[in-house]
Amino acid sequence: MKRDRRRYLLFHLHSEERTVHVKDLSMALWRNLLSLYGEVQAAESKLYLTEYDEKEGIGILHCSADSLSQVITSAALIGAIDGVNVSFEPKRTSGTIKGLKR
Repeated sequence: MKRDRRRYLLFHLHSEERTVHVKDLSMALWRNLLSLYGEVQAAESKLYLTEYDEKEGIGILHCSADSLSQVITSAALIGAIDGVNVSFEPKRTSGTIKGLKR
């Protein structure tokens, strides 16, 4: 059985004044991925928010390697979350979390 390759994406979420909560960010990522690529692609992406620091706005997304570009595109197109203007900045990608933290 072939194992799916995965990728980890380190990102910085810039926001105005207020912090963005983990749940709101996760829902916004899924909502945007669904609206751009549909249910099948969203399910195949296996998108998961692994870590997120609300104060710093830095986090790690986990997704399948085949859908990395779709995940980055859909995240970058998020303009506001719960009434707060945001900007998504991808920093690095890696096959392991350890590789991102170096």
